[in-house]
Amino acid sequence: MSASAAPPADATGLPPRDGRRFAASFAVAAAAAIGAMALLPSPSPPRPARFVEAAPSPADRAAASLERASAARPMDAEALRRLAEQLRTTHRPLQLAIALERLHGLTGEPAPLREAMELRTDLGDQAAARAALERLSAIGATTEAEALRLAALRIDGGDAAGAVSGLMQALVREPTPELALRTVQAAMRLPDPGLALRALGGALGQQAPDLLEALRRVLMGDARPDLALMLLEGLPPARQAEPATAFALAQAEARAGWGGAALARLLALRATDGLPSGAGALLVELALREGRLEEAFEVAALLPAEAWPPSLPARLAEAVRAPPRPELLRRIDPQRLAARPEIAAAIALARGDRVAARRWAELALGRPPNSAEGARGLAVALREVGQDQPAWDRLRRELQGPRPDPGALRLFAELSMAGGRGGPGMALLERHRGDGAAAGEAWLRLALAEDRAEEAARFLTDGGQVGPAALAEALGWAARRREPALAEVIAAAMRGRRDLTEGWTPEEARVAAALARPLGAGSLGTALDLLDWASEQEARNRIVLLLAGVPEIGAVAAQMPQVAQHTALRRLRREAEAAGPAVTEALTARLALLAVLSPRDAVPLLTRRAETEPGRFGPALVLAVFRAEGTAAGEAGLRALLPRLSRAQQEGTLFLLLGAAPPETRPLLVRLTDEALGAGWRPRFEAMLARQGRRAELVAALRARATLPGEDRREIARRLAELGETEGGN
Repeated sequence: MSASAAPPADATGLPPRDGRRFAASFAVAAAAAIGAMALLPSPSPPRPARFVEAAPSPADRAAASLERASAARPMDAEALRRLAEQLRTTHRPLQLAIALERLHGLTGEPAPLREAMELRTDLGDQAAARAALERLSAIGATTEAEALRLAALRIDGGDAAGAVSGLMQALVREPTPELALRTVQAAMRLPDPGLALRALGGALGQQAPDLLEALRRVLMGDARPDLALMLLEGLPPARQAEPATAFALAQAEARAGWGGAALARLLALRATDGLPSGAGALLVELALREGRLEEAFEVAALLPAEAWPPSLPARLAEAVRAPPRPELLRRIDPQRLAARPEIAAAIALARGDRVAARRWAELALGRPPNSAEGARGLAVALREVGQDQPAWDRLRRELQGPRPDPGALRLFAELSMAGGRGGPGMALLERHRGDGAAAGEAWLRLALAEDRAEEAARFLTDGGQVGPAALAEALGWAARRREPALAEVIAAAMRGRRDLTEGWTPEEARVAAALARPLGAGSLGTALDLLDWASEQEARNRIVLLLAGVPEIGAVAAQMPQVAQHTALRRLRREAEAAGPAVTEALTARLALLAVLSPRDAVPLLTRRAETEPGRFGPALVLAVFRAEGTAAGEAGLRALLPRLSRAQQEGTLFLLLGAAPPETRPLLVRLTDEALGAGWRPRFEAMLARQGRRAELVAALRARATLPGEDRREIARRLAELGETEGGN
């Protein structure tokens, strides 16, 4: 062995250098761990064993003791009450609800069950709460609120009969308005509500007659007289025979559509016990409706002044107008109505005594009207006796308030159309025109009468309320007065409505609006097509009247040589041939239209009519002869007709021919007009052309007059300049 042997290895098995490094690292890590442990909190004490329970509180021990005592004596109500009180104190709602339900089962008392129901509701157990509510209803212990809640639940579940039954039980115990109304509402969900409502009426009549009367008035006010009638039918027969009840039954029957039954009831009442206050006016109204005039006037003659409705005089006057029976009105003495002079005036006027009517009306002017309808009736009487201004003044005072009477608005608009009252009338109606359709219609009619077409168009464009009949009337006015802008606005409004009346259609509205513009071959053809396929006679009459009033129709027809072959004209000819001897506006318009568009067909029809009525049909006959048979035949017919006409009729006939006869006949017609009317007729003819909006013909007439000697050429030049023309222009 050598003396220089290697030293022994390190105990870690690592080289000496690496071993020292490991020892240093380990020492640092150990020191860090010891420092971290010093920062940790002290360990918690060990948890108690799971099977160790906390000691019960004294309240819990008492509740447990009471539960054991109650279980040992299940039929002891006092033990259950003590248990319930302890559970209430310890705030254990579920156990309390169970205990209260057991207590109710023992005693039948509603209070524990009601408390249990409230607890079940708070716990969210709706089924148990509903069961408790049903139990309360079964024992007849529900309050008003509980009965209403149960009824709502039953209705939601489709059990309307159960809802009515529960409400009736509650109503018998405590009649209240809310229960009565809800019973009626629930009964309306039944297939036959009459059974329930009659039972309700019988119960209320016995227990709460004042509530029955209030409920009847509510139903009558809500336009449900049928339900009110069912209520009253539940009363005993002896009660129904009482005058006040019989009157209430008659009111309900009349409003529900059984006027005959109501009249029979009132006549029987009049023959036995006599009519109560207010029943006489209803009897008169029903008798008029049923055509029993003798009974109506017999009772009306006995009515005291305060019992007369404002509308009754007009109804009585209308009833004896066709066929005329003036002797019935003579049964009513206006002197008995002195306390109501406006009624006396209307009766005197209906009897034909205008002097007495005026005297009564002037007396009524010094008294305030008792109603808006009374003011309107007085205004009607004043107007009929020639007192338009006092009538207008009375209505103007009546219309100062909000929501005026619709009839008064219409009459005020009518009275405002004359006597220089248009401006003030428009100012008043302007304030009310947004108060519903009646106010809007009154304003619109007066606006058209005042030639305020632009304002009317703006009103309708802005959504003004107007009924379909007033819209149709305004469209006809716009077409006749040649106001195309207004006509288009109205036609657009009518196209969007579904409640058009009298056979109006959007297509007819479009054609009528087109006739407000200058007529052309296209618009004439469209109007004739509508006449061909329209089935409503009213619609056909309206189109015929509009077409017959178009002044340039003759010139347009001259450009359409085949127009006489249109099937619509053949239909018009058949209608004219089938017409009876009675002369109507529609028949006259048909013959006038045929005279222009199909003159050969019109000549024989007009010849027969003109023999008896030359003033009405002679002008159209001469026009048809001019167009069908030539100038010579037309001249002969005109010379034969003129001596049979008055001066005004001669002027109207000649002016018609000057505007509608063929152009080649104009020199002849001018000469004949000079012979018949003398000098000075031309300005009147020009005024007619201006009123009808016939601008081109007016310009031609002015230029023709400018060539005549002795005419004021400067005035003619001024008028031509107003029309945008010059005297020598084309």
